[in-house]
Amino acid sequence: MKFQTRITSKELFQFLMKHSYAGFHGKIGLVISLAAAVLFVMKMPDYSGNESAMVILGLIALLFTVIQPLSLWMKAKRQKIANPAYKNEMEYTLTEEGVNLQAGEQKGGISWDLIIKVVETKSLYILYTTRINAFLWPKKDMGEQEESMIRFMLDHIDSDSVKLPKRMRSRK
Repeated sequence: MKFQTRITSKELFQFLMKHSYAGFHGKIGLVISLAAAVLFVMKMPDYSGNESAMVILGLIALLFTVIQPLSLWMKAKRQKIANPAYKNEMEYTLTEEGVNLQAGEQKGGISWDLIIKVVETKSLYILYTTRINAFLWPKKDMGEQEESMIRFMLDHIDSDSVKLPKRMRSRK
């Protein structure tokens, strides 16, 4: 089974957002920012004469809700430009042994047992091979093969050792 893709900045951004906010630290950061926003709004009248406290509270409120997403968007744009793999179309081939990838002249692949986690978003499948490295499979590029490719992947990975989304666990 094969499909071609050209990863966009939007897809890289989606991956970075999911990766940054899905974990414990991302959730704690959001809670801190939201709490700071609530305090900012509730205590605004009480801060007259203490503008520095308002500025600090405002910055904390914006940190994980505005500043970090903007930073991740810029990082996605830079990665798209700087990484040679994202400049070329990538071709994924699923075999009995694993996932093969060709991007321009570069070829590589991994065996199915090296996939440690699969995450599904609205428009992406993210196949983690380490805690931070992953293959990005845009659903739009998988086309009509999407369901059969995911079934093929599920048939070849050890679902007991690979973290899967709930929807995928029920497919096995």
